[in-house]
Amino acid sequence: MLGVRTFLIVRETLRVSSSCTCQLSHSVTQPVTHSVSNSVTRFVPSASIRMSSSESCRNYENAIDKLMSLQSVAATVKTSEKESKSQQFSVRNSNVAVTRTYLDRLGVTTEDLDALKIIHVAGTKGKGSTCALTESILRNCGYSTGFTSSPHLMEVRERIRLNGKVMSRELFSHYFHELWDKFEQCEVPDTESVPPGLPGYVPPKFPSFLKYIVVMAYYVFIKEKVDVAVVEVGLGGRYDCTNLIEHPTLTAVTHLGFDHCSILGHTIEEIAGEKSGIIKQGVPVYTVPQHYTASYPVLEQHARNMGTSVIRVPPLSHYPNPPSLTSETWSDNISLALQLAKRWLDCNINQNTNTECQLNGEELTTDIGKAAPFEIPEPFLRGIRTCQWPGRNHVIQRDRVTYYLDGAHTPVSIGLCSRWFKSHTSDSRRKVLLVNTRGERQLSDFLDIIRRDIRVDLLIFCPNIASNNVVVKDCEWPEDLKKSMVEKARLNKEEWCDTGSGTPALFFSSVEEGVEHIEKTSNNTETDVLITGSLHLIGSALQVLHPTFLDDGEREVLKSGAQLIQSAEV
Repeated sequence: MLGVRTFLIVRETLRVSSSCTCQLSHSVTQPVTHSVSNSVTRFVPSASIRMSSSESCRNYENAIDKLMSLQSVAATVKTSEKESKSQQFSVRNSNVAVTRTYLDRLGVTTEDLDALKIIHVAGTKGKGSTCALTESILRNCGYSTGFTSSPHLMEVRERIRLNGKVMSRELFSHYFHELWDKFEQCEVPDTESVPPGLPGYVPPKFPSFLKYIVVMAYYVFIKEKVDVAVVEVGLGGRYDCTNLIEHPTLTAVTHLGFDHCSILGHTIEEIAGEKSGIIKQGVPVYTVPQHYTASYPVLEQHARNMGTSVIRVPPLSHYPNPPSLTSETWSDNISLALQLAKRWLDCNINQNTNTECQLNGEELTTDIGKAAPFEIPEPFLRGIRTCQWPGRNHVIQRDRVTYYLDGAHTPVSIGLCSRWFKSHTSDSRRKVLLVNTRGERQLSDFLDIIRRDIRVDLLIFCPNIASNNVVVKDCEWPEDLKKSMVEKARLNKEEWCDTGSGTPALFFSSVEEGVEHIEKTSNNTETDVLITGSLHLIGSALQVLHPTFLDDGEREVLKSGAQLIQSAEV
């Protein structure tokens, strides 16, 4: 019988061993079901692809080593703290131009990007799920798809998907090194003394981590000749490195809220202004019913300046045949995905170019327009049913303990998350909350929201660290940042205890330790555990609870947030 720690060690040992012997496994183990036992008795290695000895240093592990060397998160944080606001703005303002430079070095043109018929999506919450749903719908309509998103939960390759599947380690490594070779051959003058964004600045030979992934995603989509590319904005919109697209087919803005305020602004108007930076000349822009209505005038003005208008999607309940959902969280995102997919198909079935796929004159209004609901065709419903978007409303069963994972990290999404948890659990079961936040987010606010909806018998604080014994390179934190995360989680626990709330609280330095405590102290009591507060925390939890999840997910539909429809009946 293998415990949590042993399973992690065996999993990572097999993965590293595979790398050392140049056997790039598509998966390491194949659990039979998604009711994941806390003991593992059998490993089933998958078929492997052997590489020649000359390629031994050009495998997935080597690609990740190189990628991680391009940017130290801790160094970036320290640099940002020292920079003045004008310096920070100068760097952000240069993001798009710098990313464009790297595509130029690869020979990628604006026409190449236009041919991808891109759907570009920004927002505070729901942009990833909207992208995943839109991609799934269009794929189920018979189109080949590319989809790029962030962050990753377990492995970097999750950030680039082809036809609904995460890039294989082999394909990721192939394209990574193809780009690496091209960048390495570039002759770049030394301009380190010139700060980014100032005249005379020339980007270095290799892009930073995030820019490398974005450039690689566009490059892969072009090389693989996808019919449509669905692109999730990383941060904000206006200065995000994905925003070098000049002629997308469609743009969209999901729910707006308060997150990354030190960068995007402290008012909803400022945040909406940043997000609306993806709106392009004459290109339709769709949005959902916003919680903060002050965002509407900002979106409307930006759209008017670009010769277009904002179209608000209807509530999902207004469609003649809406799917029955397992969580209210997805409702607006599904409606938005339906409208985006329908409009994209309207444009491309008629063989319109991106430039021709623009709003008709009568649709250009001085107010936010409204999209009409429609009879949802079966391929659209199938796309929703089979959509996989892990880490959101994600359920994992381990013996008598059921884990509910959700990457909610804003007040609104935390409220939706707690109501989802409450609706799927029984009051008779033991309730544990394992939580963490990063950056400027106030954990106390989140806890107040959650405790209004659910009873919490035990509160566990831990950092976004899967294990202190095994480190997956794709999720490795620099040591100084790791220490600061551990200390913050410890302080969160102490601050909670000082409130005198009466709810017992514990601190653990890793998710692995927290899970081991929960399962050892369950005493055969049926237990429900909510893990939330950060997508990075969810990634750490998946490494512990379901280490083979990423490979398993490529073979079957998961019992996760992707299982949105309660039955196949419509």
